[in-house]
Amino acid sequence: MKVLIISAHPEADSFNSFLASSAARVFEKQGSLVQTVNLYSENFEPCEGQNFYPDRQAPQRFDALLEQRHHWEMHNLSDDVVRHIESLKSADLLLLHFPFWWFGMPAILKGWMDRVFVYGGIYDSKHRHENGIMKGKRALLTVTAGAPANACGHNGRHGDMRFLLWPPIHALHYIGYSMLEPYLIHGVRGGLDGLAKEKQQQFLDQKVKDFESRLIAINDWPIIPFNKEEDFNEDKTLKPHSPEYSPFVRHNPGNWNAYPI
Repeated sequence: MKVLIISAHPEADSFNSFLASSAARVFEKQGSLVQTVNLYSENFEPCEGQNFYPDRQAPQRFDALLEQRHHWEMHNLSDDVVRHIESLKSADLLLLHFPFWWFGMPAILKGWMDRVFVYGGIYDSKHRHENGIMKGKRALLTVTAGAPANACGHNGRHGDMRFLLWPPIHALHYIGYSMLEPYLIHGVRGGLDGLAKEKQQQFLDQKVKDFESRLIAINDWPIIPFNKEEDFNEDKTLKPHSPEYSPFVRHNPGNWNAYPI
């Protein structure tokens, strides 16, 4: 098995970065071929823009999708994007390791998706969702957060973290990945000392053991269900008797209309 680990934490000595290294060791011991990429160490440029497209199809107005597809077809994408696309396509399993910042992933990881998930190369109108180019591959998010678990639950003050991870989960499924349930670790804090620091270290050590044991049995990891093409009408709305797997794709808007956000 080929494994690609994308690390998006700016501190190489962080717990999140340690988990990425731990994952690499687990898979290497199992005989897998592992490639680890740290977006910060690579100085990956996350801001998509016209400067990456030297042979513009439409020079008067920048259209990212148009230029992505044009440069993909002309084999003229920037070297870093080509390298990342090749890594994605060659890997059977993708792991994204990142901290939970401001209720989402770091900007560098979002920008990585903006630039690397190239229209024409990674997806197109005929290759999306269960028919995506990454069909048959799996992806896992490993996410650390400073807030305690109870604050990030369904009734927590910070909102349900599992729901807040919908954007990267759905984006990866959109290009064809089978999404494994994310591995979330709460209460990863700095600035502790004394007994509090000791207790946290014990907690983190236990989490590492749990994470490694889960990775060893990766084939048993639960997969997130999604609706398929046949569940939708021609206008892309859910058919009346189709199943619901997420509050983001549902039959009844419920009380959400009462709370405009």
